[in-house]
Amino acid sequence: MSSGPTPPTPAPDPPPETQAIQRRIRLGALALGARSILQQLTTLVANVYLARVLTPADYGVFAIVQFAMQFFVVFGDVGLGPSLVQKKETPKQEELSTVFWFQLGLSLGVLAVIFVAAPFVLRLWPGLPRGTEWLLRGLALTFLFTVLKVVPSLLLERNLRFGRISMIEFFGTVTFYATAVILAARGANAASLVLASVAQAGFVAITLNLVQRWRPSFVFDRAALRGMLRFGVNYQGKVVMSLVNSSVTPLVGGIRLGEYGLGIVNFAHNTAWFPVQLVYIMGRVSFPAFSRLQHDQKALAAEIERTIVVCATATLFFVGLCLGIGPRFVDIIYSAKWLPAFPALYVYSLAIAIGFLSPIVASALDALGRPQIVFRLSMAWSVINWVSVVIATEFARTPLAFGLGYSVHVVLGNLAVVLILRRVLPEARPIRRLLPAALGCLLIAGIGRFLLYPWLQGGVSLTLGILVLAAAFLGLNLLLDPALASTLRAVLKKKPPRRA
Repeated sequence: MSSGPTPPTPAPDPPPETQAIQRRIRLGALALGARSILQQLTTLVANVYLARVLTPADYGVFAIVQFAMQFFVVFGDVGLGPSLVQKKETPKQEELSTVFWFQLGLSLGVLAVIFVAAPFVLRLWPGLPRGTEWLLRGLALTFLFTVLKVVPSLLLERNLRFGRISMIEFFGTVTFYATAVILAARGANAASLVLASVAQAGFVAITLNLVQRWRPSFVFDRAALRGMLRFGVNYQGKVVMSLVNSSVTPLVGGIRLGEYGLGIVNFAHNTAWFPVQLVYIMGRVSFPAFSRLQHDQKALAAEIERTIVVCATATLFFVGLCLGIGPRFVDIIYSAKWLPAFPALYVYSLAIAIGFLSPIVASALDALGRPQIVFRLSMAWSVINWVSVVIATEFARTPLAFGLGYSVHVVLGNLAVVLILRRVLPEARPIRRLLPAALGCLLIAGIGRFLLYPWLQGGVSLTLGILVLAAAFLGLNLLLDPALASTLRAVLKKKPPRRA
């Protein structure tokens, strides 16, 4: 005689090693999240002051110098650090020393090239003020500090010690903005941002070496270097393509729109893509964490899904704010001189609604030892970006036209990323849970534009309006996705939940 259906047997907990990794992932995300909140508050206050003191042209000059610097930096790094983070075995002292000496020699060579080539490189932008080559040479000093922090940083990341990293980077941000504000108040203009970057790089490099003490040995293992280069070249190829992709802004934007137009474009892009800071935090935690979970595809898929859902919640809330009350926010906080950025800012906001996916999926593919997939994909979307931006700015040389052209590759590239994730890791299916966040985005955009907009006249009313929109967004998301609450709690819990 049947006694009824047998209740399902709960799945066993993950192995202790996986539980420990998941616990460190959550602690790392929590530490970097707390750092991000403090850092963004510091950034917001300092940027408000700098945006009022500096001009769009100052930001445009700094963007050009920064791009020129990044062009040289990509050739001074071949991805050796990430190759050791991804490695299953613990790196040996010989490998770490080889990375240090190789990077140091490469960096000194590139630094010498920068000092010689600076005046010739900057001739691409004939409208730059006199003496700009010294801004590039000064910014090049950050390169040496970056080399000094490579090994301590990779050791901390590999061991998921993101609490220590987060504190160092927060105080590095404080160093940057304190230096920039003081120098800008003294009339240093674009030089204030350059010198602040040098101060920040120096502080972070020195502090990392004090926290994670390590000394190189006088060894150089060529066999180990060849092994690391196999991963590193593909990984760094992705970084090179990222630079090629992003160089469309200072090159096409700087030449066709001028320094003022480039400053407007950068403001629109950076403001709309503000939530990407969270995505990069999660991606940064995810790479070493996903690498430790690569042996357990179910746990890896669950971690990817959880990461994407959390990032989507934050990103789409901010997109809704930009679409609904963005002009009021900028006018009240940054001043009216930045309002011309808004046509482009709306376009960038819509693009980031899907654009947040690629950093997370890229971290997963890197962790699985397949950086060549993202490398090839980044080559394709770099070509698309250049073609679409050049065509768009040929029709109209405006920040809006530039933003429309730039957003084409973001949308197409992230749609491709979703398909690739489905093929490589079919267990991960996070897209089905993104609809509530998308609907919440549309809801608060409508409430902000048609109900709250006329009432936002100052800092107090703006703060209250944002709180109202946050409550509406979160309420709708929890209503449509009951699992969201447990997902958010899981990020903060020290002990991972049982798998059903």
